[in-house]
Amino acid sequence: MADATDLTVRILQDIRDGVRETNQRLDSLETRVDRRLDETNRRLGNLESRFDNLLEFAGDRYRDHEERISACERSIAELHGTR
Repeated sequence: MADATDLTVRILQDIRDGVRETNQRLDSLETRVDRRLDETNRRLGNLESRFDNLLEFAGDRYRDHEERISACERSIAELHGTR
């Protein structure tokens, strides 16, 4: 009976050790995932800032082109009306 108890204790100890190792690996994985998530969030923030700047610039360029096109259309209309 003592042999069965000793075997059971050894099995339980192995299971406990395995669970501890698994927990350590999970902690390590969690740390790496957190680091990557922080880096990804930082990069997305930078990208968002760049898009905001691009939209602002493109909006200004779009308005400038609209003004130029309108001026050209007025000039064409004036020329067309005089002929």
